[in-house]
Amino acid sequence: MKLLSALTTGALALTLASPSIAWKQPTHKQEVIDALHYMGSDYADADMKRAYDFYVNSANGNADKAADALGQACYDVDNFKDVHLGSWWRGYWSAPLFGLAHSIVGYNAYHHFVTMSRGTDAHGNEHGGYNYRHRTVNGSMGKGEFFDIDMLAAFYLWNTELKKSDFKTTEANYRQGSYSNYNEHYRDFQDIPWQPAPNAGKYWFEQFQEQPTFQTMGYALHFLTDSGQVHHTMSTSANHHAGWEAWVEDNYFTENLSTNEAIHNAVGRYNPQDSFRDLVHQLAEEAYSRPEPLYATDHATRLSVAEVMIPETIAATVAVLTKGVNCLHGECGN
Repeated sequence: MKLLSALTTGALALTLASPSIAWKQPTHKQEVIDALHYMGSDYADADMKRAYDFYVNSANGNADKAADALGQACYDVDNFKDVHLGSWWRGYWSAPLFGLAHSIVGYNAYHHFVTMSRGTDAHGNEHGGYNYRHRTVNGSMGKGEFFDIDMLAAFYLWNTELKKSDFKTTEANYRQGSYSNYNEHYRDFQDIPWQPAPNAGKYWFEQFQEQPTFQTMGYALHFLTDSGQVHHTMSTSANHHAGWEAWVEDNYFTENLSTNEAIHNAVGRYNPQDSFRDLVHQLAEEAYSRPEPLYATDHATRLSVAEVMIPETIAATVAVLTKGVNCLHGECGN
């Protein structure tokens, strides 16, 4: 069995913070930390404990270092600069350079969606990624949200294209058996059908199987945990997207959203023998069934959703962490 190296968790270059990144980075990290801690608790089954021992032993027996390394890798994905948009006559950027659009989006975030409101996409995926044409229209306008972030991004990026080298590298990695044609799919932002989060996560999960490091597993977990955020199942950067993520970060500990008891109530619904893509879709379906954060901002409503979705996301994370080690033992399942 290949050894997991705690030395492979170096930070990647920073991009701009973005309202369209699912969960705030500290929330991503904490969900992974809480998942590993659950796997070391009395609630864990034998496979979870075997996986827990693998990760902890790979951090020289230090459970906190193992959890921090996995969590930090999950955190770091939002800092990737692997997608650029622009045009040949004015150049390509990894994020907008000036003005109001400066805070709209880091372009790599468009690979972080799995649109459960529609079926098969233009690439042939079971569910597609972000697509401006098929976004959930902003229903929160006039209810505390002053700008439609999706529309502002589209105005700024109108008729911009994906950098060709990114199509041959990042997009190719995230294609995962689906069909892509540069001229057909990536020439005009407003028409781009982005590859979905399950494909990106599957790529990194397979990289973990080839090279089991905290980084490769943490990167895979980022795209999984993205799917637990309802906005990312409805292809919208608007609809109180940023406000919901900020509320979760602010209330994660004060509302005690990740107790082992709550995680235990959810964990049995996620089977490590299922495929990585199926686990992402399962979590995304759970989030999609709770659309309230798109339209309501009161504390009680947000709390009722968070009390379900944070444990659900951590439970799915437990399943993927367990599946990863199962695979290294030749017990991968689907």
